[in-house]
Amino acid sequence: MISIIGQESAKEFLRRAQKNERVAHAYLFHGPEGTGKEALAVLAAQSFLCEARRPQPVQQPATISLFDEPAAPMPAHAPVDLACGACSSCRRVAEMSHPDVRVIFPRAASASEEDRTEVLRGLAENPYRRSRPWENPTILIEDIRNLKRDLGMTSYEGHGLVALILQAERMKAEAANALLKILEEPPPQTLMILTAVSLDGMLPTIVSRCQPVRLLILSAGQIAAALQAQHNVPAERAQFIAKLANGSFRRSLDLLDDDVDTRRRQAVEFLRMSFRFNKPVEQMDFLNNLVREHDRRGLRQLLEFCAVWIRDGYVLKLAPTMASGSAPIINADQERMLADLVKNLPNFDFPGVIAELEFAIECLDRYVQPWLVFMVLLYRIQQLSGSRK
Repeated sequence: MISIIGQESAKEFLRRAQKNERVAHAYLFHGPEGTGKEALAVLAAQSFLCEARRPQPVQQPATISLFDEPAAPMPAHAPVDLACGACSSCRRVAEMSHPDVRVIFPRAASASEEDRTEVLRGLAENPYRRSRPWENPTILIEDIRNLKRDLGMTSYEGHGLVALILQAERMKAEAANALLKILEEPPPQTLMILTAVSLDGMLPTIVSRCQPVRLLILSAGQIAAALQAQHNVPAERAQFIAKLANGSFRRSLDLLDDDVDTRRRQAVEFLRMSFRFNKPVEQMDFLNNLVREHDRRGLRQLLEFCAVWIRDGYVLKLAPTMASGSAPIINADQERMLADLVKNLPNFDFPGVIAELEFAIECLDRYVQPWLVFMVLLYRIQQLSGSRK
């Protein structure tokens, strides 16, 4: 069975649709990164094809003889939730090997079959951490055309076809219009499941032809519990990682593999450099080295850690009367350094800097040149520091 972290409202929505036999032909699971959209999509595919959910053949009563022992009653099937997770269909869906399941995801046009197989293998191993080997991939019109052809065929096993379209927000206009034609006239016995971080930027007509299901950001408690139960992470470390993950289980898994202390130190170095107002040459050298030594993912993580530091400082500023150690900060072991930041820069615009960091992360995600992103960010932090030195 696919383990879904939280999202009880979304799961209950699907249960009610099943119970009332009102399953839509297309669903759109949307919500922040790392909240379990793809895991829920796989579970919904299992539910559609689960053998335990199919109507059971009616057993004809046996001929009764006065001289025979009465036959034992047929065992009743145990109630099944969304899917049993144990039948052949459920297992093959989870393994990404079911012949009646198609999976579309953003990729490079030059992606090899080996690369595509690796993505499916990652989805099977952990839907929260599917491999994404390409930079700035898109859903290709070629893949949507192939999907249309496949959906026009009879299912291999006779129980319907399922299409999973992951990161649907990464469809360009040509692919989106081709998908729209499928959604307008869906083939019988077909379930289509789209996932997207946001509905913004998606073709409104596609959204209107799907049943939207919103997934909520995960709490730190939910993430910590999952890290302990699924990955045997000690409780204290799980709680610390969960706070850093900012509601994303995918990010918490990435953090497990990272040297968190090094990332925190690099973030502090960048913030300190932004306060060296009269040393532009030193700042440029620092930025050049930073961009040269880190890939886009590493730079994004650095900005996320910067945002955590600034957020902690803002918490301390808003709660100056709290007893030491009682403020709800993530970098609790560095409270003294944070207190010094608040004291030495009394006019520092914490909300403004947090907004600039979030914008810089968005720019990296949109593949703006990293050096330009960090140069503008450095300048904006200086402006928002409240110091005229």
